Amino acid sequence: MRKRIIAALALIMTFSASSCGNLGMPDPGTITHKENDGKSPVITDDSSTPDEDTTDGEDSVEVVPEMYSPVDETQDYVKATLHNMTLEEKVGQLFFVRPDALETDYDNKTVNDDTIGGVTFVDKMMTEALGKYHVGGIYLYEKNISNETDLRKFTVDLQDKSELPLFIGVQELGGDYAPIANNVNFNVQLFKNMNELGKDGATNKAKHVGSTIGEYLASYGVNIDFAPVADVSVDGEKVSEWNFSADATVVASLVDAEIDGFHEQSVMTAVGHFPGYADGSADKKKFVLDVNTWENLVASDLLPYVNILHKTDMLLVGHVELPEVITDGTPTSMSKEFIEGKIRDELGYNGVVITDTMSDAAVMNKYSQSECAVAAINAGADIILTPYDLDEAYNAVIKAVNDGTISESRIDESVTRVLTLKAKRGLFGTGAVE
Repeated sequence: MRKRIIAALALIMTFSASSCGNLGMPDPGTITHKENDGKSPVITDDSSTPDEDTTDGEDSVEVVPEMYSPVDETQDYVKATLHNMTLEEKVGQLFFVRPDALETDYDNKTVNDDTIGGVTFVDKMMTEALGKYHVGGIYLYEKNISNETDLRKFTVDLQDKSELPLFIGVQELGGDYAPIANNVNFNVQLFKNMNELGKDGATNKAKHVGSTIGEYLASYGVNIDFAPVADVSVDGEKVSEWNFSADATVVASLVDAEIDGFHEQSVMTAVGHFPGYADGSADKKKFVLDVNTWENLVASDLLPYVNILHKTDMLLVGHVELPEVITDGTPTSMSKEFIEGKIRDELGYNGVVITDTMSDAAVMNKYSQSECAVAAINAGADIILTPYDLDEAYNAVIKAVNDGTISESRIDESVTRVLTLKAKRGLFGTGAVE
């Protein structure tokens, strides 16, 4: 990683001058669940401050040096880093993958099967794959999480072997959806399911959940949680475990508060699954949201999302079909009409858009991994989450740029967002920039 930071620093200086596991395979049966008990360089302004008298008998002019803000530094760092990147390196930043996908002698079924023991430390093959695919993020599943010592070493080694700092994420919600807190090898608090928190509706408790989970995630080297879930349930009597409520205003307030808790611990959030699966699972083979108009959707299911667009670090877009909103029939995760037209233009969100997992049956039954990746990037998504076949998806995007299906400026736009978020949140070694 030092080489890339040094190269970026050199380019920033040029701009300034010119501008005055070995493999760990635990037996899944050994993972025991708990009972649910409820490196950015510092840039300075070298201009001198003329404190001495500069008068020559005429009117004096006070020269005030231009202040250099952290935002300026972030922009210059990102610009310099992007300038130094090859196309292959840029495309890699648009992928958030399972660590098992970096074990390149694994077949795709093994990579994506959660019942088969997973990678828990970095080996030579993974190191080579990081250099080949240049991925921007690693998503940890239960099978990649064994104990506190191994997890800390795993995340440290992943960062050390990557040229650019990685997003390292997990979906740690609480209750049934907490792969770390449910593991008896971790001495952390296990919260109840989110629907229990929703019954109370207390924002201070939601913030406490975010802060507590964020604190232990940060201690293990995990810098982003795929939480909280902002989906609004349909039936108030049968709210799913990972949803807060069927009341959109309750969901909005709790999601907002929980994000604050995560941010207190410098852990990023990826709020999903926009525009919402309601009480459905992301593993549905097909999900069609029955809404009459986009306006009705914004006024109901989207309220919790619209409320936190200024705050969440990433917005995770689900594989939802909206026949009354998207005219070409593509799912929201691959629709330019939806991502560019609705999320960017109408709602004004300019942060990082990440798709839901592309290994999901909802898309794999209808599209190839090549089609998924190319369509999502062309639609305006910035990151592809856990493709079923990393090699196929990665090479398809490179080919699409080379043959003109995707413009390199479209790639640069997303890479700029990704690098900007990493810089703002201190992944390059500096403090967070608000």
